[in-house]
Amino acid sequence: MGNLTGILRNIFGRRGKRIRVRNPAQFPKPQQTQPSYNDYKKGDVIGGRYEVHGILGKGGFGMVFLVSERGTRQLLAVKTFRDEFLADRNARRAFQKEALLWVHLEKDPFIVAARWVEKFSGRLFVGMDYVAPDTEGRLNLHDHLLCGKPLSAERTAEWAIQFCFGMEHANAHGVRCHGDIKPANILISRGTVRITDFGLAAAAEVAWKATIGPHKPVPADGLEFSMLRRNGKMYCGTPGYIPPEVYRGESTDVRSDIYSFGLVLWQMAIGSASPPFVGPFRGDIETYLREAYERQISGRARPVAGLLKTIVERCLNPVASQRYSNFGELRSDLEPIFQKLSEKTISIPTADERTAEFWSNKGGSLESMRRREDAIVCYDKALAIDPHYAPALINKGNALDVLGRHKEAIVCYDKALETASRCADYAWGNKGLCLARLGRHEEALVCYDKALLSDPLYVPAWRSKGASLATLGRHEDAIACLDKAISIDRRDSAAWNSKGSALVKLGRHVEAISCFDKAIASDPLYAAAWGNKGRSLGSLNRHEEAITCYDRAIATEPGDASLWNNKGASLAALGRRAEGLVCFDKALTIDPRYAMAWGNKAGTEDEVGRTTDALRSYTKFLEFAPAEYAEQINYARSRLSYLQNR
Repeated sequence: MGNLTGILRNIFGRRGKRIRVRNPAQFPKPQQTQPSYNDYKKGDVIGGRYEVHGILGKGGFGMVFLVSERGTRQLLAVKTFRDEFLADRNARRAFQKEALLWVHLEKDPFIVAARWVEKFSGRLFVGMDYVAPDTEGRLNLHDHLLCGKPLSAERTAEWAIQFCFGMEHANAHGVRCHGDIKPANILISRGTVRITDFGLAAAAEVAWKATIGPHKPVPADGLEFSMLRRNGKMYCGTPGYIPPEVYRGESTDVRSDIYSFGLVLWQMAIGSASPPFVGPFRGDIETYLREAYERQISGRARPVAGLLKTIVERCLNPVASQRYSNFGELRSDLEPIFQKLSEKTISIPTADERTAEFWSNKGGSLESMRRREDAIVCYDKALAIDPHYAPALINKGNALDVLGRHKEAIVCYDKALETASRCADYAWGNKGLCLARLGRHEEALVCYDKALLSDPLYVPAWRSKGASLATLGRHEDAIACLDKAISIDRRDSAAWNSKGSALVKLGRHVEAISCFDKAIASDPLYAAAWGNKGRSLGSLNRHEEAITCYDRAIATEPGDASLWNNKGASLAALGRRAEGLVCFDKALTIDPRYAMAWGNKAGTEDEVGRTTDALRSYTKFLEFAPAEYAEQINYARSRLSYLQNR
């Protein structure tokens, strides 16, 4: 027979993924190696939207950048994470889920607000309020302790009470345990405590356990947050601040946080930049931690004098049940001390009125978890407060668009365009995406051009314009747009992938493979780029290499029927037909109406003489094949007729 498998196998590939703009709610959306998490420098753009102004800090989790949002110029602190936490799809999802707990905390004066958790070019970022250092360059409690002098008892009690208020708020809103309390995570803004990095310790531990094997990072410039193993048990924490029960591999709760804060309280009272139970680090992390644990159990620490003595001792009791049971109980012992020293009280802070921005941001975080109906409820609450609040209108449009309610989405975008100019690039860009989804690409191009008129450096609009031009067959124009996107953000994996796809349409497979490699270098888990590279390699009859690419894509997206189908086609082309049939069957288990998989299955069964099976598969192909596959349909009919009548 003629090779129907060869005719059909590369007709359908993965349909181009719609490249969505990051959610605007968050402004006030051989093996490759991923770029280092600290690979951004001043002037770079993250996610096509956030311009990097500098590095705010580097620690155990990763790097913190100072950025401004293009258009609004609002300053944010953006944290990205070490490769150990992002090693595979499960790790990323686990990390994102835990980190979103911080986003979901309602506004509190003693907590640094996290506004979003997003993925840009394969890397997770958390956007946070920017807290500026004071006139002496001090940002956090650690900076205040570096002078080596004790804080006044009044100031110590005041900041400790504020810390308790913040932790009480977090515990009431679902944070069971912070897991990394230390002076560096207690920012000081205009004399007020603001706690940061909620949920990240738990996120790191969950992500770590979701990936292959632990790591033991110990930064050369000091002991930072680390992932450790002891006696077959894994745990996370910053050496020196790890409670005894965590070191033993036992479960944690709020009392573990109280222990860690007791260490901080000791530092404030004594005036030490280091916690009480640590000795000099000599390069062996296991010995360092064991010796610290032994000192914790013995309770050998320089005693705190004065009114805080019994409070610190109770916090640092090695037996969790003997500590304070919660931060409210701890605060109740601190408040009389502060009142005696200052003749003042610290009132329980009242929550700020929930604003349109609050509800819009909350909706954005729900949408990031794909809870779009719940997100729409939040956007509606934002719009009930301020019917003209453009971010909520745009975000609601995004959620409606993904739900297939395109006409309603366009209404939202148009209302946003009527009410505000600062969001015009978002509104025009997302309206264009919605129109493109409806197949109205000429109208979409008009929208992208208006978005670029508002912000000529708006990467998502250049990328989306390129996608629509490619759909219209204008591949050279598409490549020019994608090159513009790449010139602004060289890490834009979606732009590299789209450029590769446009080159494929022009038959320039070698150049296309180079683009797919660039996409994969930026995001090693980018299944679409691995799959597209596999298809180009298959077109060049480099099927062994293609199969390797499909395997990498399937490891990330095992539910993508097209990847199984294309892998099966390459296996069949190598004469490994039995393996190919297994792949076609997997594709059809995922999508029983997948015409191309039925066609490839039919052709392969025909080749190996399984006539009865081939008849059924040809019939299924003809049932589901779209009309535009006229050549393949005619071929399948001829084979079906031949097999039935011979």
